[in-house]
Amino acid sequence: MAAQNVDVVLVIDASDSMKPCFDGVRKHLNSLLQPLQGNAARVRFGLVALNALREQGQIGYHLKMLGGASWDKFYATQPPAGLFTEKTAEVLQALQGIHLQGNEHTLMALDFALDHPFGVVHNTRRVVVLLSDETIETGIEGLAACQKIPSLVEKLNQRRVKLFMALPVSDAAEQLEAANGCEFEAVQGGGGLAGVDFSRLFQQMGKSISVSATQSSGEAAYQRALFGQDRWESVNTNGWSTAD
Repeated sequence: MAAQNVDVVLVIDASDSMKPCFDGVRKHLNSLLQPLQGNAARVRFGLVALNALREQGQIGYHLKMLGGASWDKFYATQPPAGLFTEKTAEVLQALQGIHLQGNEHTLMALDFALDHPFGVVHNTRRVVVLLSDETIETGIEGLAACQKIPSLVEKLNQRRVKLFMALPVSDAAEQLEAANGCEFEAVQGGGGLAGVDFSRLFQQMGKSISVSATQSSGEAAYQRALFGQDRWESVNTNGWSTAD
């Protein structure tokens, strides 16, 4: 069988504790590629790094994706170019420029990843890698955001996306694990994933991706922007987006 394509979106909590994770991803990202060599015709990477701050009763979000895609342009009729790259150097450069601060919203970041324009299902293995050192429930919107988990699991299945998670154990993480083919690496909370062996983690992911099958049927219809973020167009000069 001919080698298939692989699209991987890295979803990284960009809150202020996560520097060890960013360092680990930068150092070992190529470990994810090694098991795919010879098993994939093309590997593309996407990136979603999100953090949030609450000020004067309002939550502001800062989002980093590849290609300089802005919050509102991402949800335009035609997705912007450059959301995926075959060059790991471009991912590493984007990670280098992210200012880590504030809190996380892991589920919204995952939703942005699922709305990426993946390659067609029949010849592309679609993958999301979700990394955070905090439980989903402790994010800036707390338990309220967790009400979207069943819809996110459904969306993962509809889009035929395989989810890899490196998160602390929690009820919310275990609910996400219900998605088809999900693989969950339990980590210690706090410390920015300083204790994670990223070389081992990425090699395991790469091996699993290399043997996974693409889907013979197309993806089902799905809802974009489960958190309503496609309507959030207010962006100030510092790149922060807030709800209207």
